[in-house]
Amino acid sequence: MANESKMPETGRTAAAVEPVVDPGTAYQPDVDIVENGDSIALYFDLPGVAQGGTEVEVDENNILTLRAKNSYREPEGKILEQAPIGDYFRAFQLGSEYDRGRISAVLRDGILTLQIPKREESKTRRIEIRT
Repeated sequence: MANESKMPETGRTAAAVEPVVDPGTAYQPDVDIVENGDSIALYFDLPGVAQGGTEVEVDENNILTLRAKNSYREPEGKILEQAPIGDYFRAFQLGSEYDRGRISAVLRDGILTLQIPKREESKTRRIEIRT
């Protein structure tokens, strides 16, 4: 398939979700993608992002876009910085088997969870065999 990529952590092929290039200077948040048969779940690590500071969109080309504003403000007298501080951006090309009209999102404890169900016609269907 044209939009398949190998996932180095698992060696599995991810044909349904393909990363899109980051525009500008925003940080790309870490993401875990889990497939469970009827849907996929994306778990974004968004430290410092408050409720209302996140925007998720899916356009007519099935490009899922995440933008988030980091509300953390650096303290004066900082001695060491190990974590990047700034806004976040991440985009993925969704496969046509996913229902962009039924995506749900929850932000809790710095983790944004997106549930993306498959279209009914894309789900595996068991065929009854009669004798």
